[in-house]
Amino acid sequence: MATNLDNIQLTIIVGHFGSGKTEFSVNYAMKMQEAGHKVALADLDIINPYFRTREITDELEAKGIRVISSVLGNKESHPMDLPSLSPELNLLFQTDQYYGIVDVGGNPEGARALGRFSDGIKKTNYNMYMVVNANRPETETVETVLSFMRGIEEKSKLKISGFINNTHLVRDTSPEDILKGDKLVREVSEATNLPVMYTSYIKEMVDMSGYDLAGEKFPMTMLMRPEWL
Repeated sequence: MATNLDNIQLTIIVGHFGSGKTEFSVNYAMKMQEAGHKVALADLDIINPYFRTREITDELEAKGIRVISSVLGNKESHPMDLPSLSPELNLLFQTDQYYGIVDVGGNPEGARALGRFSDGIKKTNYNMYMVVNANRPETETVETVLSFMRGIEEKSKLKISGFINNTHLVRDTSPEDILKGDKLVREVSEATNLPVMYTSYIKEMVDMSGYDLAGEKFPMTMLMRPEWL
């Protein structure tokens, strides 16, 4: 497991429902592609039926990002998800052909799917980041974040290497929400001796450029949520 970005082949994004992990994953994939990497984004979310990476496959692939889905076929021919993982996922773990990003289902049971690939992942240089939204009741305290973290690690058979503060209230997000999350992830970082890697936020909704925040500031564009939500 690596804790910095040097020679990283794979970044795994985990987090609770509503944490914003898929939004971060998609924006992160676009950032890495713009930086010159050949990116493959794997949708391993077999739990949550909403706001999944594969819903915007056409847009991502138009930008040169390969999308690997966890379901058989496509959403038109297979409207219901199946408990079947694409063999294409092995491309991320067995070669250095792509810079891989994996969006994982939003609870420890969702991370169980990731555990199927843990042996292959451990042979790569990887980071696994946990997205934290301090406005979610399941991750609003240090204790609940640590409990969620332990569950993810147990089911995935992998170790989290850093945290992302993505505290939000969707379109009602304020700087105070981001700062609330900043305080929480700093405390979690101190308790675990793991770094805060990013503070992410939707740049069209809030401007955090003037604030001192943990980790790298990561302004995002909202891509996953329809305009009417």
